[in-house]
Amino acid sequence: MSIEIKPNYVSVLIRSYNRLEHVLEILSVCSQQDYEKFEVLIIEQSTEKNWKKYRSRIQGFSEIARVVRSEPLGPSGARNTGVAHCKGDIILFIDDDDIPVGSNWISGHAKNYKDPNCIGVGGKHIHHLDEVNRYKNIDKAYNNCLSLSFLRRGRVFTGINKVKKPVEWLHGNNCSIRKKTIIELGGWYPFIQGAGEEHSLYYKFQKKKKNNQYLMFDPEPIVYRRFNIPGGVARRTIDLRTLLIHRMQYYHWVISTYFPIRFYLLYPVFMLYGFKVSTRYLRNNSSYKNQWCSDTFGDYWGQKIYFLIELFKYPILVITYIIKRKPYWSGVLQKVKR
Repeated sequence: MSIEIKPNYVSVLIRSYNRLEHVLEILSVCSQQDYEKFEVLIIEQSTEKNWKKYRSRIQGFSEIARVVRSEPLGPSGARNTGVAHCKGDIILFIDDDDIPVGSNWISGHAKNYKDPNCIGVGGKHIHHLDEVNRYKNIDKAYNNCLSLSFLRRGRVFTGINKVKKPVEWLHGNNCSIRKKTIIELGGWYPFIQGAGEEHSLYYKFQKKKKNNQYLMFDPEPIVYRRFNIPGGVARRTIDLRTLLIHRMQYYHWVISTYFPIRFYLLYPVFMLYGFKVSTRYLRNNSSYKNQWCSDTFGDYWGQKIYFLIELFKYPILVITYIIKRKPYWSGVLQKVKR
C-alpha cells in the first residue's frame, strides 16, 4: 500500500527596497499559480513615502500576501528575517526586480520536495521572454551550472534546459530551500554585501549534510531577469572601492572560515583574483564612472586610470581586513516587529 505524500506549504519570500511597483507584478503572477498551498511574505524595507504610495494596492492581495516592514537589513539579513516570519515548510526566494514566468512557477519547485533528500532547488533564469538557449557551449554551461571554482567564485549558468543534481550552491533568486534546514544551519552570514553573500549557508550545508541529501537545478520553474529596472542587475551604479570591500568581506569572513588552509596558503592569489573579478564586475554590471578620470582622459582611458589608482590603494584595504575582526553572528534567525 503506497503512502500519499501531502504537498508542502510554500512561502514565497520577496525582499523589497523601493520597488513596490514591481512587487505588485510578482503578486499578480502569484495569484494565478496552479499550486494552492502557499503564501507570499514581503520583507518591505522601502522609505515611508514609497510604502504609503503602494500600500493600498499591496493590501489588495491580502488573501495571499503578508507584509513585514523593516529598516534596510542587507540581502542576507532580510533573507534571514524573512525566513523567521515564514509559515511554509519550503521557502521560495525571488528578487523584487524580476518576475516569475507561467502559472507553474511554485509547483515547479514544490514537486521536487516529494523526495525527502531534496533540500533545495534552483530554477531557470531567462534574459529574454522568447529565449531558447543563450550559451555557445551547452555542455560547458551544464557542467558549470551552480558550481564553485577552486577560488570559491560561484558560477551561475542557470539558463540551461536540463535537470542537474547535485549542485554546489543555489542562486539567491528563484531558489527554494526547506525551512527546517535553513534554521538548523543558522541562516546566511549577514555582514557581507554583494560578492558571495549567498554562499555561507551552502558551505555549512555541504559540511553537515546527511547521506544522500542534495541541492539541485530544475529548469521548469522560470524567472525572467529584468535588466532594464534601475538598481537591478546590470543597472547598478557601484564603484570599484565598494566592490573590493565586498570581496574582502567575503574572503576574510566566509572563505577563511570554511576553507582556511586553501585561503591562507593561497592568500596573494585570492587577493589578486579578487581585484580582477571586481574590475570585471564593474565593467559588466555597473554604470559607475569616476568623473574626474572620465573628464580628463575620456571614458576608455579614464576607466583604466581609475582602476590603476584603486590598485595602488588596494594593499591598504587588504591590510585593513587582515587586522579587522570578523563581526559575530549567533546563527539565530531573528524576527523584526511588524
